[in-house]
Amino acid sequence: MKNILLALAAAAAIAGFVTSHPASAQPAAPEQTCLQNNRIWSWNAVSDRLLIVTDRAYHRYIVRLSGGCIGLSAYPLTALRFKTWTSLGCLQRGDSVAYRAPGLGPLNCFVNDVEPYSPELLAQDQQR
Repeated sequence: MKNILLALAAAAAIAGFVTSHPASAQPAAPEQTCLQNNRIWSWNAVSDRLLIVTDRAYHRYIVRLSGGCIGLSAYPLTALRFKTWTSLGCLQRGDSVAYRAPGLGPLNCFVNDVEPYSPELLAQDQQR
């Protein structure tokens, strides 16, 4: 009987320790930036390689583009089409941006990077 009570007390002590100290030895994963194609509300071309995009929740993102977006910043009323693998997926490297530039016709360029907007990041990009 003594052994059973001792075993139950040990099990309760171990269970209390395990529940009060969760296994969080691994660092938390960084939050992934997710700009969904079907939630894009507006955009502003800072240059032919840099967009500031706002989603329907009014979160702003910096989208860096590859070359090929000729005249994108010159035509602010141009309709953009973001092509991702799925409309629910996050805009990511390799997705394309299509638009029609007056006098040039249909053009495509590709997404290099998507980050949450911050004035510091924008200033760094404009200095490049």
